[in-house]
Amino acid sequence: MRIRKGMAAAALALGAGVTVLPTAPAWAANSECTVQNFWTTCSTGNLSAINGWIEVTTFESYIGNPLCDASEIRWKVVDATNGHVVGRGTGATNRWRISGLTNSYYGRLDNCPRMTIRIHNS
Repeated sequence: MRIRKGMAAAALALGAGVTVLPTAPAWAANSECTVQNFWTTCSTGNLSAINGWIEVTTFESYIGNPLCDASEIRWKVVDATNGHVVGRGTGATNRWRISGLTNSYYGRLDNCPRMTIRIHNS
């Protein structure tokens, strides 16, 4: 009896022009920050490691810094829950993946202005 009611409700919804489409997970995201002029650090927003990993991309921003080079970028990814650094590196990176993660994390740059870090989980 329940199956018939469910089927009738589905048929009614489809007959009314309702379309059900799959959507991207709401938790898939990215976050970035750029070190501003006269500063030496910035932090991204927190992201959950929904697939057990976070990817990191670092680069010199679109308006270059005459005092620093992208090779001088110093980045790290920090567990937002306990403050432990789970990954770090130097220089420009293109999708550096840190695996085995289960919490929420943020990226941080510690160097000169106009450098950018982007973390993403999708």
